[in-house]
Formats: sequence, C-alpha cells, structure tokens
Amino acid sequence: MLRTTMTATAIALWGATMCLAGGGHDESLTIGDRAPAIDIAHWLKGEQVSEYESGKVYVLEFWATWCAPCRASIPHLSELQKQYRDYDVTFIGVSDEKLPTVVGFLCKADKQRKLWNDKIQYTLATDPDRSVANAYMKPAGQDGIPTAFIIGKDARIEWIGSPMEIDDVLDAVVRDSWDRVAFGVEFEREAGPARKAMRLIDKIDAASEKGQWAAAIGALDELLESQPGNARHQTRLFRKMLKQRDDTAKTYAYGRTIMRGHWDEATTLNQLAWFTVDDEGVKNRDFEFAMEAALRANELTDAENAGILDTVARVYYERGDLTSAITWQRKALEHAADTASEDQIHEMLEKYEKEAQEQ
Repeated sequence: MLRTTMTATAIALWGATMCLAGGGHDESLTIGDRAPAIDIAHWLKGEQVSEYESGKVYVLEFWATWCAPCRASIPHLSELQKQYRDYDVTFIGVSDEKLPTVVGFLCKADKQRKLWNDKIQYTLATDPDRSVANAYMKPAGQDGIPTAFIIGKDARIEWIGSPMEIDDVLDAVVRDSWDRVAFGVEFEREAGPARKAMRLIDKIDAASEKGQWAAAIGALDELLESQPGNARHQTRLFRKMLKQRDDTAKTYAYGRTIMRGHWDEATTLNQLAWFTVDDEGVKNRDFEFAMEAALRANELTDAENAGILDTVARVYYERGDLTSAITWQRKALEHAADTASEDQIHEMLEKYEKEAQEQ
C-alpha cells in the first residue's frame, strides 16, 4: 500500500522518500534570507514563539500526522531537542492539519504503547490556514515533508533539508562554524529548478480544476521536459483525473500510458493501483487496471514488500474476493514484522477476517 496521502504502511515501500505536500506562493526564499515571521494558529506543546530572538537557533520542521517519515523522525528530533536545550536551540514542529486531528494523534499510542504526546519532546503547533507553510515551503522550492529549516542566531535561514540529516549542520550552526554562503550556492542548484517546476504544477492544478485536461497534460509535458522519467507528477495528475474527470475511458487510458512508461518501477505501479482502489470520490474504479499494476509491482519486488502485498490484498477486497484478500494480507503481515506498517496491516487483516466470519 503506497499512498500519497501517506500512512504508516507506505514507509515499507518508499523508505526515505518524502511525503508529498503543496500550497504556497511564488516568492523565493533561500539560504541567507531573513526567516519569515511565523503566525501560528494553535500551539499544542512548549512555549509559543512570536519572533526569532537574536542569539538563539530555531529548527522549524514541517510535518503531518499521516506522514510515515514524519513520525519516524519524531524520536530523533526529540533527542536533539534534549541535547541542545542548554544551547538556546528550539525545535518547532508545524502541521497544517486541523486542531482535532493533531490532538487526536497525540492521544494515540505507537505499537510500544507509548503515547505520541510523550514521544514528542519539543514545541508543537498546528496551522490549518497554511500561513507558515506558504511563507516557507514553496518559496524555498520544497514540496515534500518532513522538511526542516534551521534559523540561525541572526534570524536568517542557515539550512533546509531532511530532519534526519540535520545533526552535523546543527552542531556547526550552534558553534558558529557553518559555511552558510557555500551551502547557499549548493542549495540553489536544486531549489531554482524546483521553483520553476512548482509554477508549472500550479498551472496543471489550475487547468485540472477547470476540467481543461488537455491544457493540464500540456503543462505536465513541459514539466517533464526538465524532469524526464519523473513519474510523480504523472501519477499526481492521474489521481486528480480519477476524481474529477468525467471521461473514465480517457482517464484510464492515461493511466495505462503511465503504466507502460514505468513498467519496471514498483513504486509508480503501486501508486496507480492504490489511488484507484483507495481514494475517496473516484468516479469509476477499474479493478483490472489496479490488479495489473499491483501484481507487476509485486513481481518487481519478489513478493517481499509489505506495502505492495497490502495493495494487492486491497484490490482483491474491493473486488469482493475476501478469501484472496485475507491470503495476501497475511503475506503482507509476514513482511511487515517490526516495521512502522505492522500495526496498520494487522488491523486491515482483522477487518477482512471479521467480514469473512460474518459472511
């Protein structure tokens, strides 16, 4: 099971890949720029931060409860906050989800029965209007979470990247030995093209919202000229088509074009299958299409990937074949042992078995 609206199950498939995020505007934000002000709607843990104080360092991390890599980084960030608490370093986790969603997450326990509220040992906030994300993420050319921004002692951006890669940089920033200028040159090599890509993505989104699918595909083709072989944008548009396009035949024809072009890429194939059977509001679910994509992804991963096995099980379930769904879900559970996806896969297996017993 791989979801762009990710859950724990997805981590088995894409590992370190970041979850997709969106929203924002077109101004640029880069290394060395003054950090935008943060206008937070709800502070949940820790002290409120109204402004960046001179002489202090801040780590601003964008995350979400549904994002498996985000959840995986929580213990690491908590440990770093403990390590740097006496060095005037403040970690702030910001989600753009609604307040009840994040509060509900904090009240849940992980598979070790430890509450997430206890696991998160740093400042936490939620900002449903996305004012903070809009000021930071897209202007910096970032479209995935978790993403962390280190804000230095002069309230300027020192570094942007994955929170799991922050250790050495943070140490250098705290000790005033970080070369911000050199990193800024390196960062812009990737951020510049990323910003251009985001403008094209906005164009794709605007066209698809109006049902102008030819224009959307045209903008996507322009985007892919600079990012050849990048299936993520194709699957993203396909997902929109599934829920918004009235012409089902053309939607799945486009899906099969993606499938043929990425026939040896398990992640892409699994996305095509999962979006087809799981997303709410899909106008017509083509189970034959979903099964072809899922079984090919399973073949490419030697039937050992828990997330993909889970997807195959889900396709069988949606087709009404509970016996096969249970068989495949049990295989998924075998390969999910001691992973972040284990609990959710087990939960789905119980659901299938319960329905089978009721029948």
